[in-house]
Amino acid sequence: MYLFNGMNLAGGNMEIGHIDNPGTTVQCFAAVVIFIKHIFSPSHAPLFQDVITNSESYLYTCSIVLIILFVCINYFTGAYIFRQTGNIGLSLLFQLTPLININIIRRVIELEPESFIILAAPFFMAYLFVKDPENKIGLIKKLNNKTVILFSIFSGFLIATKYTCVPVVFLVLFILENRKQRILYTGMVIMSFFFFVLPALPKIRNMYKWVWGLLSHDGIYGKGEERVVNPSQFVKNIKDLFLTDTIFTCIYCIITIAFLVVLVNRIRKKEAIPFFRTISGIWISITALILLVAKHCDFHYLIFAECCFPFGLITSYKILAASFARNVHGFIKYEKKILYSTFVLFIMFLIVEKIRYIPFSYSQPASIDKYMNTYKDLPLIISTKNGLQCERKEPALYLGYMYSGGLQSTYAQFLKEIYPNTYIYWDGSLMLTHWDEYISIADFAARNKKVLFYLKGYDDTIQVSLVHKFYIKSIRSKFDAQEIYKDAGTGQDIYLMNNSYE
Repeated sequence: MYLFNGMNLAGGNMEIGHIDNPGTTVQCFAAVVIFIKHIFSPSHAPLFQDVITNSESYLYTCSIVLIILFVCINYFTGAYIFRQTGNIGLSLLFQLTPLININIIRRVIELEPESFIILAAPFFMAYLFVKDPENKIGLIKKLNNKTVILFSIFSGFLIATKYTCVPVVFLVLFILENRKQRILYTGMVIMSFFFFVLPALPKIRNMYKWVWGLLSHDGIYGKGEERVVNPSQFVKNIKDLFLTDTIFTCIYCIITIAFLVVLVNRIRKKEAIPFFRTISGIWISITALILLVAKHCDFHYLIFAECCFPFGLITSYKILAASFARNVHGFIKYEKKILYSTFVLFIMFLIVEKIRYIPFSYSQPASIDKYMNTYKDLPLIISTKNGLQCERKEPALYLGYMYSGGLQSTYAQFLKEIYPNTYIYWDGSLMLTHWDEYISIADFAARNKKVLFYLKGYDDTIQVSLVHKFYIKSIRSKFDAQEIYKDAGTGQDIYLMNNSYE
């Protein structure tokens, strides 16, 4: 979707067909990479034809650029903290953000909003940490308007990248010192958001309808009943989120305990408590995101919260260490040893756990091309369960085409030229999808005696049922379905289907 919309912009068309996230920052990035890569492309084909034909190459280039940006920004994040504090431990802690969860490492190379959250949020958290008046880093203890505006630009960028970053507003509002700064920040966030979604502004009504649908309906993507949440499902989703990753749950609990400590102290003493505003902003923003994500219960939506963790851990340590110093005899004497030991163990655990987990994060490709090439002259039907992910390009290209807005007709014509015999079959449908056409199964079966049927993600029983239902729905009643390929690991199966009239 982001490649196709980037292709729209790179081709000189101010046309955005995908506004759900809204994700315009990702699309503009893709447009720049596509435009530059096409200049040096050996192909003399028009830009959109070159991108569609060589889509993997363009995605690979985007990934390389994302990796370079990620490494550079991660370095500058640590360098910035070190210059401001002189503390190598704090610098390393902020640079450890990518190791908090496997989602961060895995998604930073993909052309999607999460990669841009990973690029922007850790540095922004480091910047907030340095500028936070309660941390008292540097000679200047007060926030100026320039800093507030920079806060708003970062916030607007993150929200324009993905709506799940909206809780960042709570965090910054708590850090700001007075009403004037909060009014300035709020106004500038709105302005910067609209600036970053500029290419999508012609579809502002669609954006509003999408967001309102998410807020006013339960279920995935707001497609459920007309209510904010399904209470039983909501509670189950929250439990699932906390049971998904031990590190996430432990860090959130530490931040929660620190928040409760300062809250109790504030209630008891009824006076200003150190770090009360900072830890309140961190805890409320993370908790708000958890509650927001619980509508969908997809753990990768919590990446922004994970990017807040280093800031939250540092603030929590200052709060809890002060509390232990007052209440635990001898704590001050051993504080540094306890801190360094915990920090080293934390680093070792993160590194070992991620090295162990990374090899299992993706299924290995099964190399089905040789089977497909043997029957490349036959019509190919593709049916996938729960989405369009498989080892064939056509479903992904179809998804991009569907979200390409007003340029669909242009792209469909070219896609038919390079994939004239590919059809997508939706389980239970009586129609096959052929780019911008819909063909009845009966008409298709009447024209094609031999067909290659590719399935991904179905168990054996459903596969057989799908194959049989396909021809039961057609005008053919006699056919032979021979399974020519099966890979249980990736859930892929290929059938060679011969049919004839009785």
